[in-house]
Amino acid sequence: MVTESPRWQRESLIAEIPELQWQQPCLAESEQWRAYRQFYKLDFAGLEQVSHFAGLLKTSGYDIAVQIWRQPGARGTALLVHGYYDHTGIYGSLIEFCLRQGLDVVIFDLPGHGLSSGERAAINNFQEYDEVFSLVLQQVEVHLGGPLYLFGQSTGGAISINYLLKRQLTPQQSPFKAITLFAPLVRPKGWTKARVLHSILSLVIRRIKRDFNPNSADGRFLRFIAEHDPLQPRHLSVRWVGALRQWVSFIELSPKCDVPLNIIQGDADNTVDWCHNLEILSQKFPNRQVFMLPGGQHHVVNESVENRLKVYQQVAKWLNLD
Repeated sequence: MVTESPRWQRESLIAEIPELQWQQPCLAESEQWRAYRQFYKLDFAGLEQVSHFAGLLKTSGYDIAVQIWRQPGARGTALLVHGYYDHTGIYGSLIEFCLRQGLDVVIFDLPGHGLSSGERAAINNFQEYDEVFSLVLQQVEVHLGGPLYLFGQSTGGAISINYLLKRQLTPQQSPFKAITLFAPLVRPKGWTKARVLHSILSLVIRRIKRDFNPNSADGRFLRFIAEHDPLQPRHLSVRWVGALRQWVSFIELSPKCDVPLNIIQGDADNTVDWCHNLEILSQKFPNRQVFMLPGGQHHVVNESVENRLKVYQQVAKWLNLD
């Protein structure tokens, strides 16, 4: 990640994003977009035939920023769902991995994140995420080539899990060829204490100043998001924690689902309660596969180069696209 001041502005970039037209999406080739890609290192060397598109999708009261990378002869489409506090710009390693696997890529900023509208890092109910995700998925199924491959990091994993359990899909009904989740959220670490604090704090405040806790072995990435990324939220929304409380109860009471899952989890993750989460996911998804990343922290797609290599080697093995 670079550390110089950006030569693009969030408001200016959003102002020039048109409504998304899937059949003829708008190329993201303005000066603002070129500066955005350079800032987040989204100009991928050796992938000159890849085209980058962007558009706004209006749904559930939000303007959702959708970005699409397409290439000639794609063998399918990857749908990426980012984590809490995150946005498309910091998912370059996963976008590039999918492109080099021969897949087109669709990724969108969640409500209140990145270039999408909404109060920063806030949500009333996790089912709002589901509404947005479901519409994007529906449009991808109609307009882009299959098979579809789903990737979710942390809260993006939670949204993926919610989609499957809410609908009680069978493997035959699943729209996905494969689903890969990185450090999926069920409960965060310290959940019991967090619930007590939320019950008290929700009565008097709306947000808490965010602590940029280490969640990756890549020190450069950690410095970038804490000091240089203009799209990083600076507060934890108390409302988001309330929505999470409702969602955790819903997920942990849901019946099991037979759709296969691939899960990658670091054993040094101090963001989610990963031991509890893997136990719950083993109950809900008996057809899951788990790859433990020794020393891996929470932000799996932005781990150290060495750890990312291990992760993507495992994902490539699961996808078997060679």
